[in-house]
Amino acid sequence: MSQAYRAVPVEEQSQSSGDDASVNEKFEWSAEKKTLSQRIRNASTSHLAWIVQAVMLSASITFFALGVCMRTTKQADAIPTTFSPVNEAVEYRIQHFDLKPIPDGPFVGKGPQVDAMWEWATDGVPDTMVTREEMIKMNMDPEGALMVTDPATGKRGYRVAIEVFHQLHCLNLLRQANWKSHYSKLGGDTSAEPEDLHGHLDHCIDALRQFVMCQSDVNVFPFRFPFNDGDPWPDYSSPRMCRNYEKVREWAVEHGVAQGVDEPEH
Repeated sequence: MSQAYRAVPVEEQSQSSGDDASVNEKFEWSAEKKTLSQRIRNASTSHLAWIVQAVMLSASITFFALGVCMRTTKQADAIPTTFSPVNEAVEYRIQHFDLKPIPDGPFVGKGPQVDAMWEWATDGVPDTMVTREEMIKMNMDPEGALMVTDPATGKRGYRVAIEVFHQLHCLNLLRQANWKSHYSKLGGDTSAEPEDLHGHLDHCIDALRQFVMCQSDVNVFPFRFPFNDGDPWPDYSSPRMCRNYEKVREWAVEHGVAQGVDEPEH
């Protein structure tokens, strides 16, 4: 470490010329004094540098966290949502579609067992009721809407149907129309006059068309050779993110409102 020595005045030199030890002590004391001052300044400078670095690091972390939060919020805000009282029942899960080259399963075909499955999935699920506040929250005009009284509670509200059960009703009508020779003899929608049936089917087809286009499923599926004959078939069993239908149905049944005696058919 460099040492700084101060000059000793002449008087001090003459007075101390006979005492070399005293002169040496003065030079040494001056050197020590300067060195201590430098140490204090160096220490202060070092601490200040650490403080500045710590502040800059904290600022960087803060700005990074804010950036992540802003991006997350922006992404969340980019997806518009609609209110529904059924939202509380929504549960997401990954599942594989079950679409074989030759369709089968409990919802395929005709007959009492198949009819019972479709009754469970759609027509057997009751409508529910919402308040005026909920109607407004859903951006629906309550004026002119059908008002009902819940027989179980005596409360008044607006009768509503949950869309998924309407869509399934339309699919069930298409299934029955596919087996018209069987179902037209049993009464119901397929036994209506041809003009009425065609109008009902057109309604269902267009409703499902709008629903499918609204969802615009972007999952993909490959092609395979299930019959080993060189003819490729689509493999629809790829995983998809789905809402748990059973949870939605349970909510609808629990919040179902029976049709009143004087309530018109709808």
